[in-house]
Amino acid sequence: MTRSRAFSEGDLQLLLELEQELSRSDPATVGHGFGQIAFWSAQLTRDDWEARLWFDDEELAGWGWLSGTELEAEVRPTRRELLEEILDWGRPETMIARPDDADLVARLCARGLVHDPHAPWWRSNERSLGRVEVPRVPAGYALRTMAEGVDTESRSACHRAAFHPSRFTDATYGVVRAAWPYRADLDCVVVAPDGSVAAYALAWLDDANAVGELEPVGTHPDHQRRGLGRAVCLFALERLREQGATTALVACRGDRADPVACRLYESIGFREDFRTVTFMRELGSDPGQTRV
Repeated sequence: MTRSRAFSEGDLQLLLELEQELSRSDPATVGHGFGQIAFWSAQLTRDDWEARLWFDDEELAGWGWLSGTELEAEVRPTRRELLEEILDWGRPETMIARPDDADLVARLCARGLVHDPHAPWWRSNERSLGRVEVPRVPAGYALRTMAEGVDTESRSACHRAAFHPSRFTDATYGVVRAAWPYRADLDCVVVAPDGSVAAYALAWLDDANAVGELEPVGTHPDHQRRGLGRAVCLFALERLREQGATTALVACRGDRADPVACRLYESIGFREDFRTVTFMRELGSDPGQTRV
């Protein structure tokens, strides 16, 4: 029997466990990274999102995550029909989807959402961890992990500066650190000569599939163009390899309007695995059924 309910405390782990299962059994249908979902913990203190979970008896069959009017969703390949219920619930104005997911694309088009070729699109990138280049930083800088007593306020300040404007607070960072499967020994940073965090790469380990993911990565504007982003990414890949990961993932913008991250990841061996594009509601189209 299928039932659904609103997201509640602790449900992020259910989403992550489903992601682990689908990545192992049917990776070509998966549109979300393990680390991407894990970092949604940064949204938990806000009030501009909601999520809902669908179950077959006690087994999670699918979910929808609505941020404003943008919907993200995942369902088991055997329960594709649940996408209709999720779309009815979310009534999205925008949705990011894999263009090779013909079933989802058809459902979006039927609801008046079409691919916007002018909107940003994203690349999911992959590389082997068989060999990782040794990271190097300029004199006075040091590679560390947050397990080594680095100041947490400086770490969250670096994120805000890298992604300005940002709502990422010290409290937000506390929620991320408390979430499964965060590990302080995989939260990698470059410490500047003054002791502040100059760059970081937060690594997440899907140990069930031996896959690591970097999400997010940032460099403080005061310390850019010194190779710190490259160094901290390589350092994070080393840590993932040491913990048993054989493959690493990272996502970035793929369009020409924002090419910097893509160039960085390609320089350390990542190559495109798949891409996602933006679908938006056509002007004047019917938004669909009343929200439940």
